[in-house]
Amino acid sequence: MTRSLTTGVARAALGVVACATLAAALPATVPLLATPALAQNPAPSAGQAGTVALDEVVLPLGPVTLKAPKVELRGTALSRDEARAILDPAGPAPWRTRLDKLDAREIVIPVLRVEQPAGGRVQVAVYHDVVARDVTAGRIGILEAGGATLTVEGPGPDAAGAYGRLSIRELDLPGLARLLAEPGGPDAAPVRVYAGVTAEDIALSGPDGAAFRIARIDARDLTGRPTTIPWGETARALAEGAGRKDAPERARMAGLAADLMDGVAIGGLEISGITLAVPGGPAASPGGPGAKPMPVQASLARLTYAPDGEAKVGEGKVGGGKAGEVKGEVKAGQPALGEMRAEGLAVEAPAGRVALKGLTLSGLSLKPVLDGLRRAAAGPLDPAELRRYAPALAGIAVNDLDVDLPAQAPGADPLQASGPLRFALRSGSLAMSEPRDGVPTASRLTVDGLTGAIPPGTTAPLLADLAGLGYASLDLSGIVDARWDEAARELTLRDVTLTGKDMGTARITGTIGGIGKEVFDPEPMVSSLALLGASAKSLGLTLENGGLFQRFVDQQAKAQSLKPEELQREYGTAAMLGIPAVLGGSPSAKALGQAVSRFVVKPGRLSVSAAAKDPAGLGLMDFSTAPSPGKIFDRLTVTATAE
Repeated sequence: MTRSLTTGVARAALGVVACATLAAALPATVPLLATPALAQNPAPSAGQAGTVALDEVVLPLGPVTLKAPKVELRGTALSRDEARAILDPAGPAPWRTRLDKLDAREIVIPVLRVEQPAGGRVQVAVYHDVVARDVTAGRIGILEAGGATLTVEGPGPDAAGAYGRLSIRELDLPGLARLLAEPGGPDAAPVRVYAGVTAEDIALSGPDGAAFRIARIDARDLTGRPTTIPWGETARALAEGAGRKDAPERARMAGLAADLMDGVAIGGLEISGITLAVPGGPAASPGGPGAKPMPVQASLARLTYAPDGEAKVGEGKVGGGKAGEVKGEVKAGQPALGEMRAEGLAVEAPAGRVALKGLTLSGLSLKPVLDGLRRAAAGPLDPAELRRYAPALAGIAVNDLDVDLPAQAPGADPLQASGPLRFALRSGSLAMSEPRDGVPTASRLTVDGLTGAIPPGTTAPLLADLAGLGYASLDLSGIVDARWDEAARELTLRDVTLTGKDMGTARITGTIGGIGKEVFDPEPMVSSLALLGASAKSLGLTLENGGLFQRFVDQQAKAQSLKPEELQREYGTAAMLGIPAVLGGSPSAKALGQAVSRFVVKPGRLSVSAAAKDPAGLGLMDFSTAPSPGKIFDRLTVTATAE
């Protein structure tokens, strides 16, 4: 898709705010291109509500130009001169002071044109039926637009779009003017810009025929804090500095971006009914002209974001002071965690089909990103530092994932051919905590119901073996739970479990010593060398037969023309005699051999635990220099039971 298409939603949001800025004439950095001409309405007397009409209004707001053939202030006690003074970009009084004087029952703008240059062309949004109601001291009760059309003018590929009804609730124009035009700082009082925004029926299209639609966008409780450099100047500098490669300018841009991001908070966001259709004609196909079209259809039923930390905005914490100010301890930029959810994802393309019922990202935080931007503002970043500045994420959860991939043709290499592949996941989650330089040191991965069919005639090693045992499908679940202890220099495997339906369960626990902070060093050479100092301190293994072992015995017995019971007795005898012989014949080795023998003869549950007699554990050198397995076994305390 073209840049015009991908930035359409952002322009739509800008247009909604532009409606308000036109009504209040927020500060521009360049002179007014065409002075508003007042219609010949009689000026209302003091205290009397009347109508003031402005014709051919043109307001340049930095790179954006707003044009309205007519603007009417209805039910206002303002005189023509007072209205002109409020709308005069060159007026001496601060914008916040002037906007505090803006009162009207409603402000009507039949047609509003918003122009923005982009890459030698002009992006144009034309809004119609714009109305601001219940305007008191510059605060708008509700601002609405009947819809808008989006186009791109000038030479180049065509792109267009449109959207339906737009509305903003409880818009604070003086507060917005304060953010855009007045400097602040970390201790400045935050301002709630609006209570809510709704945009409906957004449709954008590109020159390649791609179509992007959104049924509805709802956002609530946008709160901002005045930054050291006002928002307007910051946004303009970031736009002008995009793509600059000189180090001083990039550092300045990083500092500006960090300050602006730290000054914004949102109480919630919901986007519903998202669809994308790409026809994928020959020009867009990987093979170029003449290639087979590769159409793509994608949809997402719902996407939401909500803060769930201490800095949650809204929920009765706004008010109690000057209009728009947030009371209490809630501040924009205060570290907070957030949660993002996606529901009802579906993608269909020649490369395959993907369906996902739900995806949740929890514990989201941009604090590391802000730290990284501030670090970049101080000087060039070492690539090894980048991972510590990635957004923080505490958890990922997936529900009902279904993937269907078609067979792949062999092409020039017959070994690259593959059959169709389909798998599904009922649920999965990954919890992460205690990060070190951006890497979590404690995590728990849970997978429930990873299912898939075993393709008939497959030659894949493991799948072919399972097919030979009579399995036509897989249904797997598992857990990996581990934590690193910096003080003890240990990695604890608290639970590593794999369960297969009609197969069984394997569970491992253990402790690995000699794992210091060097393992997390971003330099691969350093981390690899650090791993050489690892030592095994303890290991626990539990096997529960659920059918896999018995199928294996049945297969081998049939191949050897034996009864399964006879083969199990042979395996049991081999384990009872062979294991002690290999491990040195100690009492512990004999106990291990007996436990394995009992499990083989009558499969149930086998539990084995081993701990190094040396508190430091056994390192790689101990294993590599041992003359025999028995010498290693003698340095362990081993227990084994079979049930």
